[in-house]
Amino acid sequence: MKIADFPSNEQERLGALLRYKVLDTDFEDTYNELTQLASDICQTPIALISLIDRDRQWFKAKVGLEARETPRDWAFCAHALLQEDVLVVEDALLDARFSDNPLVINDPLIRFYAGAQLKTAQGLVLGTICAIDRVPRHLSEQQLHALKVLAKQVISQFELRLAFEELQAQAQRLHQLNATKDKLFSIISHDLRAPLSGIFSVSEILLEDIHHLELEDTKQFINDIHETSQQSLSLLDNLLRWSLLETGKFNYQPVTIDLLAVIQKVLRLLNGAIVSKRISLKIDCQANLWVVGDKNMLASVIQNLLSNAIKFSHPNGIIEINVIDNQDQTVLVSIKDNGVGMTTEQQKQLFAVEKNQSTHGTQGETGTGLGLVLSYQFLKIHGSILTVKSEQGKGAVFSFKLNKSQLSKIPSESFME
Repeated sequence: MKIADFPSNEQERLGALLRYKVLDTDFEDTYNELTQLASDICQTPIALISLIDRDRQWFKAKVGLEARETPRDWAFCAHALLQEDVLVVEDALLDARFSDNPLVINDPLIRFYAGAQLKTAQGLVLGTICAIDRVPRHLSEQQLHALKVLAKQVISQFELRLAFEELQAQAQRLHQLNATKDKLFSIISHDLRAPLSGIFSVSEILLEDIHHLELEDTKQFINDIHETSQQSLSLLDNLLRWSLLETGKFNYQPVTIDLLAVIQKVLRLLNGAIVSKRISLKIDCQANLWVVGDKNMLASVIQNLLSNAIKFSHPNGIIEINVIDNQDQTVLVSIKDNGVGMTTEQQKQLFAVEKNQSTHGTQGETGTGLGLVLSYQFLKIHGSILTVKSEQGKGAVFSFKLNKSQLSKIPSESFME
């Protein structure tokens, strides 16, 4: 038995085959009908649409054969890849290439084979549509021509399949873009407009009544303006990052980062909210624990997760930040609160922008949920997954992994500013 050589463009050919995403799919009527037509035209009991994979031939459709695949070394179709035209073997027992082939001397006892190449527009041969018989045969020119026409129809169906999948992907992307647009308009018209209106109203009162207000009342008004401005600034920051991410302009720039330094910097930014709610903060993170990541993205992730924990914590609540140094060159970061928690349904919708809903905090704090969506996407860029465990009334734990740095010295690009 002669084993067929690999085509000179084998890697490119395999790439084209995988691009169609047809291997190991279910039987489909269109391909079954083309295969039955090949059997009828050639008047053979067996007909196949055979695709030559790296080490097997796999049948997308078949008539008169039980097997769904065979080793590539046995495949008549592997020889057909090397032909310029239809490969015809009128009597396999008289052909040195196939006379002792397991498919000839054992079931299905092939004696006759005719295979027309499934050739892409780029000239890459993926396999054949073939007719097989257990007795020697001869095909007319009309039959051979019809087999080649069927081969073109198979390729056309592959192209249609690919075009349909691409159309579905575009439709899904369009749906996501529309959801993003709707979410953005909702944030601008409500979540951003409302605090800015509040700032305007309070500032008007101060301008008009500053000389008649008690000092404590004035301080309270100024504090309201400060807190509302801080919330608006945080929202604007998330909106900017989100828009950059959606338009592909937020570049991932990994460096070596001191994780504790990131956490401490974020805590300084959120200290006012922590003190206001009298929250007890517990941090378990060793010093000089270096991870690899984009410092701006990771700072945003930790800030958003901590802001979320603060928002849904009750006054005098507890928030825990734990960083576990794993043995697999990763660290596990978790942020836990004992606040209001979430239902299972709420957890399912957290990271999908089109499903995410705004929820008020324990002291009426507003928000859009955009921070969690953004954090999920940033961690995905890092090859990590943001997970959540929560029960209603029992708080929540958000966790993710980061890769540890392999550098032995502190790099110049560390997060120390």
